[in-house]
Amino acid sequence: MKKSNIHSQPTGQGIPHLKPLCALLLLCLGGHAVAQQPAQPAPARLKLDGGLLGVKNAIPEDEATYISADRLFGNSAEETRLEGNVEIRRKKIQINSDAIDYSPITDRATATGNLKVQQEGMILRAPQGSVKLGTGETQLTQPSFELQDIGGKGKASAMQYDGISTLTLENPNYTVCEVPNPEQADQGDWYITANRLEIDQSAEVGRAEGAKVVFQNVPILAAPSFSFPTTDRRKSGLLPPSFGTVSNSGLEVTVPYYLNIAPDKDLTLYPKFISGRGYQLGTQTRYLTENNRGEVKYDFLPDDKKNGNNRYALSLLHQYDQGPLFAGLNVNRVSDNQYFVDFSRTQAVASQRVLLQEGYVAYRRNNWNANVRAVSHQTLQFANDVIIEPYDRLPEATIELNPTRVGRAFVSVSGQYTDFARPTSAPARVEGSRGVSRARVFLPMQTAAFSFTPAFSVQANTYDLRGQAPGASASPGSVIPTVSLDSTVYFDRKTTLFGRKVNQTLEPRLFYLYTPFRDQSDQPIFDTVVTDQSLTRIFSENRYAGSDRVGDANQLTVAVTSRFFDDTSSEELLSITGGQRLNISTPKVILQGFEAPTTSDSDFFANARGRISQSVYLDGTTQLNAESGRHERGNISLSYAPSIGKQLNLGYRYTRAQIDQFDVSGQWPLSQRWSGVGRLNYSMLDNRLIEGVAGLEYSEGCWAARVIAQRFATAPQLETTSLFVQLELTGLGRIGSNPADLLSRRVPGYTPFTSAQATR
Repeated sequence: MKKSNIHSQPTGQGIPHLKPLCALLLLCLGGHAVAQQPAQPAPARLKLDGGLLGVKNAIPEDEATYISADRLFGNSAEETRLEGNVEIRRKKIQINSDAIDYSPITDRATATGNLKVQQEGMILRAPQGSVKLGTGETQLTQPSFELQDIGGKGKASAMQYDGISTLTLENPNYTVCEVPNPEQADQGDWYITANRLEIDQSAEVGRAEGAKVVFQNVPILAAPSFSFPTTDRRKSGLLPPSFGTVSNSGLEVTVPYYLNIAPDKDLTLYPKFISGRGYQLGTQTRYLTENNRGEVKYDFLPDDKKNGNNRYALSLLHQYDQGPLFAGLNVNRVSDNQYFVDFSRTQAVASQRVLLQEGYVAYRRNNWNANVRAVSHQTLQFANDVIIEPYDRLPEATIELNPTRVGRAFVSVSGQYTDFARPTSAPARVEGSRGVSRARVFLPMQTAAFSFTPAFSVQANTYDLRGQAPGASASPGSVIPTVSLDSTVYFDRKTTLFGRKVNQTLEPRLFYLYTPFRDQSDQPIFDTVVTDQSLTRIFSENRYAGSDRVGDANQLTVAVTSRFFDDTSSEELLSITGGQRLNISTPKVILQGFEAPTTSDSDFFANARGRISQSVYLDGTTQLNAESGRHERGNISLSYAPSIGKQLNLGYRYTRAQIDQFDVSGQWPLSQRWSGVGRLNYSMLDNRLIEGVAGLEYSEGCWAARVIAQRFATAPQLETTSLFVQLELTGLGRIGSNPADLLSRRVPGYTPFTSAQATR
């Protein structure tokens, strides 16, 4: 048994009286106090031991209990009273108080006066209470509390702690805001008051009964019961309501309910009131298992007040992947042509015109794969803007051998069969099946100084058609070879760029392409389109996208690229490329009705992109007509981002007679608490706003507010205006519509103001 020196003197009652700091050596299971005359007057903190009750084994250090106090009274085997600067420690529990009655039999310490309990991540204070040392179970009267892991604090009339993770508070005030002390939680910018509040730190959730949320001394939310996350961990329950207003629908109020079905499955319900249309129910289901993942969204609005019809939208995405076998579904449908015009909240969604419905099964093994898919479409038509509906593929089967080494060369082979079904709205269009087979052989040769790749390929098409024009062949076909030579030489040197030591490369590239002319005018156009030319496309072996046409070619493409790399980090700082395709003979294959014959060489293309400085990034492309030298197409974007939360973007897009738009967006702090954010995308060709976003964000430590206004084009001559308002209470949730996703998509580089502040 371990002992320590203590001071003692008899009292009139025969009870030891211990002066200034006394230490006691007792059994952890109980036992009589043992004292001896001090060899030294200075006492030491002592450890409770258990030998007096017959426990022979030594108490492990991490199970030992240490106590100290000014005075000690009582029989330590039953109950010991400690007074004056009392401290009891065991494991990760520390108790301080003016006076404590400790019972070794129940292992409970009952304290009176200035009680302070420190456990993992918690500091509890109260006038009185009790703690069971072995389990940490705690009962307090009129406590205040600090939950350090989640930043929560407050006071209550009573509190119980189960010793594991859950605090149960009676009549509490609770906040995560900065306050002078936890007892003044109701001085926080926001706080929760309730009849009963349960904080489960393990589940990371709070559950309140008879509760209301008070913001700036004004109650903003009340409910008989509600729960809230104390961290970002997901949980079942009502989510904060959202509200906003939209020009073509009126006021919108949504009260979502989230159901955490399992760690890999969840469901969210979105009941929504739309003042101008009625009640809408939206659902979102997500799942992620070992072999399956997917998401199902469904919105339904019965009896729309504006047009009297049922309105709905369905989106289903499913993927299955197990070893070599994978499959999937991608289904998108809406009830009517105007659905996205009426209900979309972004210009990108509003502009959707062709919705895909696809199912596929595929098998992959080593360097080959095979798949079968069926594809149909829903095409949304407007009275003043009718578009061509694509063919459905019912079905399409493909088998491919990916590039495989054969000696020093690589070989790839593919075969595809497709049955094209014409849209019901176009009964006069030809339909039928198409078979396409391709084979390609290439021999790459690469060194540090140059690369050279000769290639030979052949494509064969066969058709079985229905509904073709009288006298036209029902089974046209073609076999067309292609030869290409691709070579690049690499030079480099040490130099400087804007005063920075860099390694500069010079990479001239020559690409020769030859495809003989074959008349393909008897072959239909199922999926082939004329591609927009670009720096990438002038190096392609076919100027068309799709399989119905192989363009003839006898041409040489010339390009040069120069890159600048930081001499120390090897980071690419700047890249400049220019190139042009030169026709040795005039192309003869054209798509009737889609393009006109041409005799000129391709336009000249140039691109420059890179980081001009640590804060400025540039990306610009231009296309110049080879004959007239006029500007045919171009875009430029310039970004300035000196730090997180400071972002300015300037952009301009131009395509002759089609597009003439400028785009300005950004985010910038206006003061320590305020930040502005916005975007303006305007078409000078149409004299029309494509999309405009403007907003303000305010952050005050434990809360933030956002007001975002948006206006965007939804269809020809139609526009939608929306207003988003959100109040974010840190540690509780967000009330109002969430504009963060909108801003992230519309403002490149956007960071929520609260996150930007946290990084400063």
